[in-house]
Amino acid sequence: MRWLLVGVLGVVAGLNAAAQSSIAPSRTPHADPRVAQVLDAGSIRYSIDDDGDYRIINRIDSTRTQLCLVLSRTSTYGKIEVRDVISVAYKIAGDLPVRLMQRLLEQNSRTKIGAWAIQHEGDWTIVLFRTQIAADAELLPLLHAVLVVTMTADELEMELTGTDEY
Repeated sequence: MRWLLVGVLGVVAGLNAAAQSSIAPSRTPHADPRVAQVLDAGSIRYSIDDDGDYRIINRIDSTRTQLCLVLSRTSTYGKIEVRDVISVAYKIAGDLPVRLMQRLLEQNSRTKIGAWAIQHEGDWTIVLFRTQIAADAELLPLLHAVLVVTMTADELEMELTGTDEY
């Protein structure tokens, strides 16, 4: 029975990997007006950066804030259109220490919404927490995504750096 379960999981993972490779990002360099409409309706303060992404600052407590980006660029998966909601937690020159990468990967397996990811920009490695939501998400799902990514990223930032850079 255990081998059957492992086999089924392997097939599902293979299908998911094949489907993921067909994700096609939209090529809209402008701010997606659907996001503005939702944020405006909820009286949420934001700015828009040069890439057309929405910048929201979440006040974590009386001394800390955390920046969140709601990306205008979307991806489709079949008939599902999603967008990323991200928050940077940490930036380091060079590669991440192996123990930190392992810890973040282990945390991903326990996380219900969102996951840790890394990006490389030149010689820098950036750790961010991200989740995906429906591109046409209403206010509550969007706000929940903002809260999850900012609170999670801020917790790691505070632990690793003791600063409030992001």
